[in-house]
Amino acid sequence: MAEHRNGNGQQSSSKPSGGGGGGGGSGVGVSYQIDLENFAKRLEALYGNWKENKGELWGNCEAFAVATPPASEDLRYLKSSALNIWLLGYEFPETIMVFSRKQLHFLCSAKKSSLIEVVRKSAKEAVGAEVVIHVKGKGEDGSVQMDAVLRAVREGKGSVLGYLAKEAPMGALLELWSGKIKDCGMEVVDVTNGLSDLFAVKDVEEQKNVRKAAFLTASVMKNFVVPKLEQVIDEEQKVSHSALMDETEKTVLQPARVKAKLRPENVDICYPPIFQSGGQFDLRSSATSNDENLYYESARVIICAVGSRYNSYCSNIARTFLIDANTLQSKAYEVLLKAQDAAIAALKPGEKVSSVYQAVLSVVERDAPELVLNLTKSAGTGIGLEFRESGLTLNAKNDRVMKQGMIFNVSLGFQNLQSPQNSSSKGQNFSLLLADTVVLGPNGPDVCTNISSKAVKDVAYSFNEDEEEEERPKVKQETSRIDALMSKTTLRSDHSEHNKEEARRLHQAELARQKNEETARRLAGGSGNGDSRSVSRPSSELVAYKNVNDLPFPKADLMIQIDQKNEAILLPIYGSMVPFHVSTVKTVSNQSDTNRNSYIRIIFNIPGTAFSPHDANSLKHQGSIYLKEVSFRSKDSRHINEIVAQIKTLRR
Repeated sequence: MAEHRNGNGQQSSSKPSGGGGGGGGSGVGVSYQIDLENFAKRLEALYGNWKENKGELWGNCEAFAVATPPASEDLRYLKSSALNIWLLGYEFPETIMVFSRKQLHFLCSAKKSSLIEVVRKSAKEAVGAEVVIHVKGKGEDGSVQMDAVLRAVREGKGSVLGYLAKEAPMGALLELWSGKIKDCGMEVVDVTNGLSDLFAVKDVEEQKNVRKAAFLTASVMKNFVVPKLEQVIDEEQKVSHSALMDETEKTVLQPARVKAKLRPENVDICYPPIFQSGGQFDLRSSATSNDENLYYESARVIICAVGSRYNSYCSNIARTFLIDANTLQSKAYEVLLKAQDAAIAALKPGEKVSSVYQAVLSVVERDAPELVLNLTKSAGTGIGLEFRESGLTLNAKNDRVMKQGMIFNVSLGFQNLQSPQNSSSKGQNFSLLLADTVVLGPNGPDVCTNISSKAVKDVAYSFNEDEEEEERPKVKQETSRIDALMSKTTLRSDHSEHNKEEARRLHQAELARQKNEETARRLAGGSGNGDSRSVSRPSSELVAYKNVNDLPFPKADLMIQIDQKNEAILLPIYGSMVPFHVSTVKTVSNQSDTNRNSYIRIIFNIPGTAFSPHDANSLKHQGSIYLKEVSFRSKDSRHINEIVAQIKTLRR
């Protein structure tokens, strides 16, 4: 996990420290200003909720106290911190707030009191409450000030005092305060449910913050995580889950890396990104990415989850990727996808929260009853300043009514599934997980993370294409949607068998040619089917130069050259210019690093693979060695860009 923890207050001229999930610093400074209009509006909403639900949610309290612990570098979610940010715009560590009908008490340091002073007039106008500030001087333990606060509550005829019972006191100040309220002579009750209900419906500004966080989260998944996984698998790299976690976290904290125009100082993670594979899966957000390498052999599953915050407001996304999925994995994923769609569709104002989980259960019971026992016990939770809003858990028992403006992390999965085709524990055990951030808007549920696809065709990968082609003549054609699972990307396997009988090789080549004729790369021949794609011609016709004397004179610095006339690319290899016909190029790409180096990568078509079937000429020279790919580094990014553009133009 990255060492730096970003601040999480509202935007200001200087970055506040702390936040709903924890963060270091005092949370205050001379450049910070409380938004008085926002303060008044939300204070009025707080008192209104308290009055309306006093008996049901607030324990009939006449006053309630919220104590914020010292700042911390740990990721944590506390209702005390959330109330600070929601009401004041920043977290005020080691500050005690006591709300009564006629007074609003603050117990804090002198520096914090100078900021809080400005709310006096707004509080009086909004709810008729007088703001009383109790300053704890340096060297004082705060006992005198605490006694004054509690005395004022009792004098206001308060006999029931509310507090956050589920938050254990942290630090000397809060431990002392905890002892004081237990011996204050008043009945103490838990007001957690009251604050949960207060935070449940988000206003326009809060929704905007969640949407920005969700955009960042989905952009990281789409533009970083997915391409990174594809690169690791395609190049058969050995990369640990923890290394992927670190890289992903750095990407979240630098939004520009995924083209998200958000201020980095307002961004943070909700939890360290999660990468899991190899039979070890934990579907909780508290799961960790271990030091084992990413496991992507056939019939394997990879789970990735990313959560990011903007101005302290959380968002979440999780995706499952299937590698050469077997029948059980394919079926389970499709059922899970349908179940999540049903959960999102069931998010309707006026309906009970439990109806969402019932919609999920109905899909699973109908399409895969054998998987019901593996289904997660909830379909997600509410999300906002807290990553998990406990009062809005999407389970079968929650009878709370959904309202417009609520936001949910719709997260569900199948856990501890067993794949009978795999004998090893790394392949036999697997789980599936999907999660998205959804705003319950005026026009129905709005999935804020939908730019990252979860469609089967975009998450299912196959890299044993050769073996599949060999078996296809023996297997009856399947027409079911699941068994005809389409793969987004086909990754080439280097483990082909070289000792097959000649007849079988020819038969396989013919099958591959028929299957891939329409998607073959541009070769020099004309179109034979009326579309814009070229029909392949034998490799014997791919001749750029008939002899060495036809090659253009090399430049002194041996740079990559493009010969438009002869449709050739000349690459400097071991001091010589080696020509390649442009039709042998499969893909060409370029990228840059932080040291201002530019790279060009060229991948070639190799006879015998799915999109480059054998022809008669290549079968005569089966012992030939083919170049799979080549990369070059340069300080001249302009030249690299020009070369890539020229190659792509020549291949059209």
